[in-house]
Amino acid sequence: MGKSCVITEKPSVARDIVAALGGFQEHDGYWESDDYVVTFSVGHIVELLSPEDIDPTYKRWILDNLPILPDEFKLKKKSGQSDRIRVIKKLIEREDVEELINACDAGREGELIFREIVEFVGKPKPMRRLWLQSMTTDSIRGGFRSLEPGSDFDGLAAAAACRSHSDWLIGMNATRALTRRLQSRREKTAWSAGRVQTPTLALICDRELEILSHLPRPYWRLEARFEAGGNEYTGAWFDPEFRAQENQPELREDRIFDESRARAIVPAVEGRTGQARETRKPSRETSPPLFDLTSLQREANRRLSWSARRTLNAAQRCYEAHKLLTYPRTSSRALPNDYRAKVDEVLTSFAAAGPFRSEAARLREKGLENTARAFDDSKVTDHFAIIPTGRLPDRALSGDDARLFDLVSRRFLAAFYPPAVWNRVERVTEVEGHSFRSRSRTLDQPGWRAVLGQEEQEDQALPPLVPGQTDAAGVAAQLREVEQIDEQTRPPARITEARLLSLMENAGKEIDDEDLAQALHEKGIGTPATRADIIENLIAKGYVVRIGKALRPTVKGIRLVDVLHRIHIDRLASAALTGELEFQLSQVEEGKLSADEFMNEIRTYTVEIVDRAKSFDYDDLYPDGEPFGQCPQCQRPVFERSWFYRCKEVPDVEKDDDCTFRIWKDKSGRYMDHNTVRMLLKEGRAGPLDGFSYRDGRTYSAMLQLEDGELRLEAVAGTEGERTSDTPEYEVDDRPLGSCPMDCGSEVIETPIEFMCRRRAESSAAGTKKDPHPCSFVLPRTVCRREITRDEAERYVGQKKTEMLVDFTSRHGRPFSAILFVKDNGRHGFEFAPRAERKGAPRKKGGRKKPGGKKTTRKKTVRKKAAAKSARKKSSRAGAATKKA
Repeated sequence: MGKSCVITEKPSVARDIVAALGGFQEHDGYWESDDYVVTFSVGHIVELLSPEDIDPTYKRWILDNLPILPDEFKLKKKSGQSDRIRVIKKLIEREDVEELINACDAGREGELIFREIVEFVGKPKPMRRLWLQSMTTDSIRGGFRSLEPGSDFDGLAAAAACRSHSDWLIGMNATRALTRRLQSRREKTAWSAGRVQTPTLALICDRELEILSHLPRPYWRLEARFEAGGNEYTGAWFDPEFRAQENQPELREDRIFDESRARAIVPAVEGRTGQARETRKPSRETSPPLFDLTSLQREANRRLSWSARRTLNAAQRCYEAHKLLTYPRTSSRALPNDYRAKVDEVLTSFAAAGPFRSEAARLREKGLENTARAFDDSKVTDHFAIIPTGRLPDRALSGDDARLFDLVSRRFLAAFYPPAVWNRVERVTEVEGHSFRSRSRTLDQPGWRAVLGQEEQEDQALPPLVPGQTDAAGVAAQLREVEQIDEQTRPPARITEARLLSLMENAGKEIDDEDLAQALHEKGIGTPATRADIIENLIAKGYVVRIGKALRPTVKGIRLVDVLHRIHIDRLASAALTGELEFQLSQVEEGKLSADEFMNEIRTYTVEIVDRAKSFDYDDLYPDGEPFGQCPQCQRPVFERSWFYRCKEVPDVEKDDDCTFRIWKDKSGRYMDHNTVRMLLKEGRAGPLDGFSYRDGRTYSAMLQLEDGELRLEAVAGTEGERTSDTPEYEVDDRPLGSCPMDCGSEVIETPIEFMCRRRAESSAAGTKKDPHPCSFVLPRTVCRREITRDEAERYVGQKKTEMLVDFTSRHGRPFSAILFVKDNGRHGFEFAPRAERKGAPRKKGGRKKPGGKKTTRKKTVRKKAAAKSARKKSSRAGAATKKA
């Protein structure tokens, strides 16, 4: 009888399968038993050919070569994966291997990893699929007893291939076309664009432009202090006739935008007696549903300030390494109808021991609530909600993993608890025709809130107007004092990762209705498994930075989206239209749309992007519309251009004779929006404005002022806020990379942003008191805008230096190559290749030789600058000598 070759996505999963099935012997890169050979990939070990692999002429980024539309998508080995591919290929080609078992992650990307390996090896054999919901031993054994035919997942594989190929077509072509058109002396790095990353960037940019263009508008509120029945309370003035207007969100029922009106109300009501009425009623708050990945990431961002990637990494470790949670990369918030017995098992385990004994015991005693919502086959996709497996954590669980497990376990228990019951009071006091409202909310029955351990903010209780009555009206209330409060409208808040995940999930729409949001999930941007990568990729590309929980676009990011709108590549910057493509991918998976139909549309879309990027004219992008104001130097009208705002150009004027006035769009990390420029040109100053940042990332507010045609910035004292961070986070492989090269006796491990000595990491987590002399070894996972791969880091750790690495980017935007080496202080240094001297190029000052041997002189302007610089030095030395004398 032949054997089955099992291929997993990660080595740790292969080891778990071997341990669960038993009877294996370990070999070089695989395990073998009587029935199976088990080996592993390490994520994607093959990749699509790059354009230069297809044709060497594509090495140069030339517009005439675009669009690049290969007839077929071929694969190649990823750098450093030759040994892994050799082992897998050898096993697949063995005569005694009769079938292949796909044990990669149970999702679209896992399907793609497996299918690409099989395609690359080129030895098709019958396939079956292992589809696991958890990584416990029982689950693995049960999965092998119920393996499914690989053909059942052909639709998923087709959708995965379409996703990969469409991202290649749009990403490669759009990035090359936009880079050729947008690169300049100020920004020499690539202008990366993508099917999913660019519409996500547009969501962040649209909000930032709202913030920057906001003009504070003064308004007034009135707060009054009343006495009724021997009790005092406060009330806020409001307009009972107010109706909200969608295009004017700053208008609200308790805001008065006419100061004279506010001033007139105060004497009209002061010292008068009014009539109060109130209603008191209980309000039931149902427990939140179980977590899917996106809702878990949102909650971790709100409560713990974690990034989406950090949450996913912790959840994946709790699933794979600790076996504590079910599969995390899910879009479902419900469980199958037949999973009730498993939930009872988890509750039994929790009630026996551990931190949730009392909560689980209460559910076992009194029964589960909300079961119709929790158990619903119609809301279960390929995977169900994230819940505990029933295993209890051991002492090894700590840090992020422990906090993540606690978050999921409490949500799991709370989902079956009774509602929280609030006592809500609304009181309206009318005085001389003016209405004042008082509200309070107090928690009568904590219900599910007691499980979450959240301290919900309660209002100060309002004593009843009439003791013993739920509702009351016509009660006399004496107004003791009224205060007029001056306020200003504020810009909308920046998008947090939690909010961005919701917008991505709902195709860019602001939706609070749970059922409506569920209906839009199929048209969301990306998938739950990829959204964290999309956010990190935007940060790595220099389009977005983090400020605490919030995300802020860079000037480069805003400019990219602005240009896309101006050249009418709207689809590439539209969340809604990109959501439609995601919906079509789901139709490919379900067999409702063929892969060829989808890819034909993508090819048409790609041609459209390239044609528009090739053909636009900058004069058409920034036409002379209404001027922003007058130039303070030459009084000509000022208009917007691609990189700056400047006065109207005069034809046939030499550059040196033209007006030099410019307001650059990038001012200390802040984008100079239209309203700010108008204010500067009209009043000569603007501010205080927020959004500026120092080089070390600290943010601050500043005043801007035009003086003699120069824009000057003055930081406002005491306004420094959180630091911006442009460091992306990466997935964490828990295997050590090797012994620490500083010979401290520890080993090097991965964190989301660094490779560091375990001793250093533990010291940082516990504080310096634990280790007063922590190891100094650390290597960032992003060096000069380039990711350092694990293979490169392993060589760096083992040999204290890497091979020559390419694709670093200097702070001036120039690409360079270098060897990284470990310095004595544990940090990294750069070692550059020696420059090769050009033949026949004499190293003389004042000129260089052309191939024909003629000497070329410098330009006159260069000579003038050098002479002026020399004169300044002589003058400075003479002045210093005079002073000394």
